[in-house]
Amino acid sequence: MGILKAVLTVLFKLLLTVALVLGAIAAWFYYQSTLVTESKDDPLVVNDITTLNPVRVGKVVRPQSEQDIIDAILATDGPISIGGGRYSMGGQSAYPASLHFDMRSFNRILEVDPEHKRIRVESGATWRDVQQYIDPYNLSVRVMQDFNNFTVGGSLSVNAHGRFNEEGPIIGSVRSLRIVLADGKVYEASRETNPALFYAAIGGYGGIGVITEVELDLTDNIKLEREVKRLQFYEFPSEFLSQVLDNDQVVLHQGILYPPNYEVILDVLWKKTDKPLTIPDRLQKPVKRKWWSRPLVDWLSTSDLLKLLRRLVVDPWIYDKPEVVWRNYETSADLMSKGFSTSINKTLAMREYFIPVDKFEIFVLKMRDIFMRHKVPILSVTIRFSRKDAESLLSWAKTDVFSIIVIYQQGKDEGSIEKVKAWSGELVRAAIESGGSYYLPFQIQHSVEQFRQAYPRWAEFMQLKKLADPENRFTNLLWAQNFPELKPPPARWPEPQKSGGETETDEAKAPSTRTEPQPVTEAADDGETKAPRDSAIKANPAEQVFGEEESVSEEGPRP
Repeated sequence: MGILKAVLTVLFKLLLTVALVLGAIAAWFYYQSTLVTESKDDPLVVNDITTLNPVRVGKVVRPQSEQDIIDAILATDGPISIGGGRYSMGGQSAYPASLHFDMRSFNRILEVDPEHKRIRVESGATWRDVQQYIDPYNLSVRVMQDFNNFTVGGSLSVNAHGRFNEEGPIIGSVRSLRIVLADGKVYEASRETNPALFYAAIGGYGGIGVITEVELDLTDNIKLEREVKRLQFYEFPSEFLSQVLDNDQVVLHQGILYPPNYEVILDVLWKKTDKPLTIPDRLQKPVKRKWWSRPLVDWLSTSDLLKLLRRLVVDPWIYDKPEVVWRNYETSADLMSKGFSTSINKTLAMREYFIPVDKFEIFVLKMRDIFMRHKVPILSVTIRFSRKDAESLLSWAKTDVFSIIVIYQQGKDEGSIEKVKAWSGELVRAAIESGGSYYLPFQIQHSVEQFRQAYPRWAEFMQLKKLADPENRFTNLLWAQNFPELKPPPARWPEPQKSGGETETDEAKAPSTRTEPQPVTEAADDGETKAPRDSAIKANPAEQVFGEEESVSEEGPRP
């Protein structure tokens, strides 16, 4: 008995030690991983989900009404930036010393028309807000991203897309929008009214004005059944063209290309069905951060053995069982379900490339070579189809394309950032050589020439921007990179007041508006004097181009 007691005591101490060690590891990973998009120390620092792009703005405004937006614009004369969910990953929502609109509380559902399957919302509403509102009507969003954390206005600004087989980018589902320009005037824009504004603002990354309201087409919420098939990567295009493209029963479609060899694709379809549901829930629940998600992402990104285990064991267990769900359920995933978080030293990040269907195989071969040579820690590669977009001035789908979405892990030090820049630059070049393009919401590591090659209507966009925003007030780090010749007017915020020898940086201590800004004159390039900035606004050619302005929307109750 004494020996048994001693053994049990040793085992208990060993198990207790292991539990304490695992608990310490879990606590460390939990508190190291974050989804913070603003600084706790400085409320004027705007960041994104990767925390790689901190930008200190001049003032943050969280509008509650359209009039709040107009008043803030007219009370200042410097640069303006706009942020939604802050899921872009390259400073697309901020600019140094700018007036920054944080649109997340501008999120009312304004009107739903179940009979005609339409909804009108404020631009700060998230897709989760929309889905929760329309699901009781058995309606579904027509086009959105895979995750419902994003704001509607942000999705329009990047001209987002999803897995919808019969759709292209989100512009195809937008009926109209309201936008506030740099002169404080409000315009309705659609394919019939002010179409130039409509085609520039959608996919315009906040460079035209502040989108305040959006009217969207909806569709029916139907039951979907999953079907899967395993293919070699070179079989994927022909399988898609023969079995998926013109199949009106296929609603959602994507391929999962497995690292580290990038040879096998899991082809996943969701088809219309009348079969009984296997999951009765109508919407997925928000995902809470788990302590194990951060280490799991680390290991999956770097371990070839775990990637092989995922392909041969985990994914067959997940995908091979029958599943019938509501469309709203399948399209209401939370971004945290991908393990998206960041730590002090590492972060997940994304890239996306748009490749013509007939160039898919050669691009995958180039991509595989680039990933292997640079030893990129890839978490996942997924493939979706998108139909041609001939509407948006900055269209990324000049023809029917496969979008190839890469999620990878990277360090936050300069060396790691340079490594990412090297391999991503090669992929951008490969995409352009394939006649395709790349997506702009991610780290800004392309050249101006690459941007112009990938987005050949950039000059039309710039011409429209000069009409709508002649002083280039609406800007961010993306437009500072792509249009370096367009300089915004300098910000003229009052110097922070000092108290007790320390500088006040809290947003609440800065003036809420600028009072009576004085006209500013500047020397032009030819030595002449430019007109005062406020005079330029009054003479804005947009007044002649875009017609009569709309009346300001009345403020209603906040959700």
